[in-house]
Formats: sequence, structure tokens, C-alpha cells
Amino acid sequence: MKRLSEAMVLALAMAALGLAACHGDDNNNGSQTNSLPSFISGSVRTQTYDGSSDDLLTAGLGKTGLASATPPGIANAAAPSAAELRRLAIYSNYRALVDMSANGGYGRFWGPNVDLNGNDTLGEGKIAGKEYLAFADDGSGKLNVSLLVQIPTSFNPDQPCIVTATSSGSRGVYGAISAAGEWGLKRGCAVAYTDKGSGNGAHELSTNTVTLIDGTLVNATAAGKTSVFTANLGATDLATFNTQFPNRYAFKHAHSQQNPEKNWGTNTLQAIQFAYWALNDTYGPLDGSTRKTRYNRGDVTTIAASVSNGGGASLAAAEQDTQGWITAVVVGEPQINLRVPSQVSVSQGGVPVASFGRPLADYMTLANL
Repeated sequence: MKRLSEAMVLALAMAALGLAACHGDDNNNGSQTNSLPSFISGSVRTQTYDGSSDDLLTAGLGKTGLASATPPGIANAAAPSAAELRRLAIYSNYRALVDMSANGGYGRFWGPNVDLNGNDTLGEGKIAGKEYLAFADDGSGKLNVSLLVQIPTSFNPDQPCIVTATSSGSRGVYGAISAAGEWGLKRGCAVAYTDKGSGNGAHELSTNTVTLIDGTLVNATAAGKTSVFTANLGATDLATFNTQFPNRYAFKHAHSQQNPEKNWGTNTLQAIQFAYWALNDTYGPLDGSTRKTRYNRGDVTTIAASVSNGGGASLAAAEQDTQGWITAVVVGEPQINLRVPSQVSVSQGGVPVASFGRPLADYMTLANL
């Protein structure tokens, strides 16, 4: 996917945030228990980052580390740690969607070191805060959509805001960290990420190895329902396939048989609801050892934002949002499928294009042929 001008997308988002600043109400009495959404499967993982050795935006790499052409190292390549994999994921995904060259604007117009006024004042630009990580699933273990919430220490509980960062392409949960996550974190907003069920969980069929939510690898049998993705193959079929086609991988977006695209809007709404829960878990009033709700639906200014497939997911979420979770939508180059009127045509170099605006499944089928 081509890189986009972050400044263009985020300037629009600033306008949306300003228009939505009065959103919310003061009708919360903190009487309700902060209950985990029913779609959350398994445990919620939390991690706090000090903003020095590690952080939310750069995984401790800072502006300089992200700019380096050398990826962060792995101490033991045969068994990378969850922290090392997270750092590599943030490094790879941040660099993928913005121009990282100085002449292209990195470090001058955008980047962790650039403040809200466009000035180079933030040093390495590391952002302290807390992460919440969990799966959304229906109990089958076949969906296992990754949800991640980042809450920076600069979050103002009296002026709460959420920015969604649904991944583009088939990227993992950090896929939109530079396209939307950075903008939200710098403004003290919680950022609600999701891989929209198409994240790059892989099943190495020859060794029956799968990926867990933190990126670490385990045997598929041991993982059970806790893997990002396990191919729907019984032991006999798997052995037969490995004999005929050794050293193959199955990937979630292509091989899960779940048609994840149909749920991208739902997944984005789930990320927002998970963010509400996380904010209440952090800032809700305590009743003994129990957290109560401080924020109820519609109380937090929420911008659905991302690019490409993530942008399409944001639009789908807004279409499906009948309960008032979303305040505004700001997306770039959204991947959407429209009912194209018969009079619409597309030309390239003056030559009419025979077929356009096809569903993703059609593009993939043609590519496979």
C-alpha cells in the first residue's frame, strides 16, 4: 500500500476533534460495576511503560531508533520474547505507512519528536502509559480478533477522548500506529486498536506451530483456542497435506474461513467498547476492590480513524453505530465497495478500465490465477 501524508489526514482529524469537543455528558453516578464486555475471550493482559526504557509509541526505540534502517535486534532468534516481538512490530508498522526520510518530512513535519505545533521539541518522543490487550471472540476460538488499548499518562480524565486505529491491509494490531495512533497519543487520547480479525497470525503447518496474542510461538495443540489463528485441519488431513505440500504456511486473512471483512465495522466498535472498559478500569471510582463506571456510552469524544482497509472499517463502524459510540470519522483512502451506478466509468491513460470496484475476494482470486 502506498504511503500517505500523515499531516493531511491528521489535520482533518484536528478539525473533527474541535467540532466534537463539547461531546459527552455529566450524568454518570458511578453506580454500575465496570463489567468486561461479553465479547472479550480469556484474560486481559496489561502492561505499563515508563516512557524511557519502553513506551507506547516507539517501544523504547525513540525517534532515532525508528529512523534507523537496522531493525531492533532479537537476543535469541529461535525464541524471541514478547517484548522483542512487540518492539519489532511497532518498528515495522510505524515505518510502513509514513515517509521515514528527512527530505520526506520525518523528524521535521511528523514523527515522535514533533510537537502539536509542528516543532521539533519532543526529543525522542517516547510516550509513557498503559496497554490493555485481549481477544474478541464468540467462544469458538475461530475469530480471536486482537484488541489493544493504549492510555497515555497525559490522558485527562475530565476531557476524555478516544481515537481508533484499526489496522490497514492485513496488518497486526499495531498496524495503524503511525497513521492514527501517534496523533491520538500526542493529544492525550486513549487509542483503540484492532487487527479486525485479519491480523498476520500464521500457522506453520509442517511443524504445527501457531502464534499467540503476544506474538510468541507454540504448538497448535497446546495453544487450543488461544492462538491468533489455527488452520481448520484435523490431524490426518494435516499429515496428508504436509506430505503433498511440505513447508507451507496458512495465514488468517486468507485461510480462516471466517470472511473477516464482513465484521470489520463490528470489530472497530468492539475496540471502542474495550477502550471504554479500560478507561473505567483506570479512572472509575473504587468501591472496595471493585471499579465502577465513570464513563458511559457517548461520554467520551471518539474519532474513528485509520487508512485503507482500516479506513473502510471505520466507515462500516459508523454505519453500524446505532448506539452513539462514535463522535466523528476521519479516514484516508478508505477501502470500500460501493454500488456503482451504471454511468460511472474509470479510465487509465485514456483507456477505459473493463472491471473496477470489485470486492476484495475478487482481487485475491485474480491474483491467485
